[in-house]
Amino acid sequence: MTHKKSFVPWWIFIVCCFISMIGFGLIVNTIGLFFGPISNEFHVGRANVALMTTFQNAAAAITLLFAGKIMEKVNLRWLLTGCFSLIAISMLSLSVAHSLIHFYIAWIIIGICQPIAITLSIPVLLSKWFNEKLGTVMGISLGLSAFGGTIFNPIIAEIINKTGWRGGFIGEGLILGLILIPLAISIKPKPDDKHPAFGKAISDDSEKILSGMTLKNALHTPVFYALAFAMLALQFVSGSVQHISGHITNIGISPIVAATVVSGVMIGAAVGKISIGYMLDKFNARLVLFIYSILGIIGWSGLVVLRDSKLLIASAFVLGLGQGVCLVALPYLIRQEFGEKDYSNILSVINMLGAFAMSASVYLVGLFFDQTGSYNMGWIINAVAYALSFIAMMMTLKKKNAK
Repeated sequence: MTHKKSFVPWWIFIVCCFISMIGFGLIVNTIGLFFGPISNEFHVGRANVALMTTFQNAAAAITLLFAGKIMEKVNLRWLLTGCFSLIAISMLSLSVAHSLIHFYIAWIIIGICQPIAITLSIPVLLSKWFNEKLGTVMGISLGLSAFGGTIFNPIIAEIINKTGWRGGFIGEGLILGLILIPLAISIKPKPDDKHPAFGKAISDDSEKILSGMTLKNALHTPVFYALAFAMLALQFVSGSVQHISGHITNIGISPIVAATVVSGVMIGAAVGKISIGYMLDKFNARLVLFIYSILGIIGWSGLVVLRDSKLLIASAFVLGLGQGVCLVALPYLIRQEFGEKDYSNILSVINMLGAFAMSASVYLVGLFFDQTGSYNMGWIINAVAYALSFIAMMMTLKKKNAK
């Protein structure tokens, strides 16, 4: 039996689009704009400022150990509402910060809430509400994170330019609170007979619908470790994106061009995430992953060797395309490999490793720059990460999922 006329799955999809666009787009993709102004005001190195995102991602990684279990036991409507409220309050509090300790504490709180509110909520909600077209809706919603970055980067940059970094945090807190909290209140956590999921269910037997492996069983499979390694490697890459604008200005190119390069990354990521989700639903998974991994390698390598502004923008767009592997392909493959039965827990544990890698990445790439005066070492590591993650996934993917 198919259920394609229910509006609720599509409302959940719309909510997920806003969570992605504002959550990822604002919290993750604009924080780099604050590093320079905060560093100048407190007279500390950028690595010390970036340490707040290291604490954020470390807190997220720890939370991911039990986030999946929490999401299974607590009503998602109120859980997400609470998490978005804490994030907005923490962001607003930074407008009155007078020490780096305040930043560290606020971003630890944000890090605790982020896995549930943003990282896991989108794939978990869409997995519950879409039996068909999961790759497509996941790709579109997660792709909007980059679109959000493209929109919010110039907006927050202008706010910071006119009112200072404190005004920037007020702007971010208000956007988060006024939009995401009401949307969280509006969601229905899971389908029922009156409000069915989109598409054809596997069976009318609920035990069969919730097919797949438990986390305990998944831990005994090679594919779990392949996907976990891929997540770790590619989240390291994702964390370093925050330093791209600093790289462009460091090689003697204007801040305006640097902002354009970052926008190129965001636009490329939007296109990459949307297109990879559609292609995974339609084509050979190994071929799709190969294409997007190659794009990631080419894009990051380009940042090392290119110095022309237009070529750097093009390279940024290409590396952005490769971002789809991390945020769309990996959650999709985890769902395909392990099923819905314990999806939130399995995804939570694998994302935990990625969060640790991201927390290390932001700090380490900043440290590489402080020590060498260049970001090239970080970009080379990123290109290698794409190659190794592709090899790991190809070695263990099930044949049926590669067709």
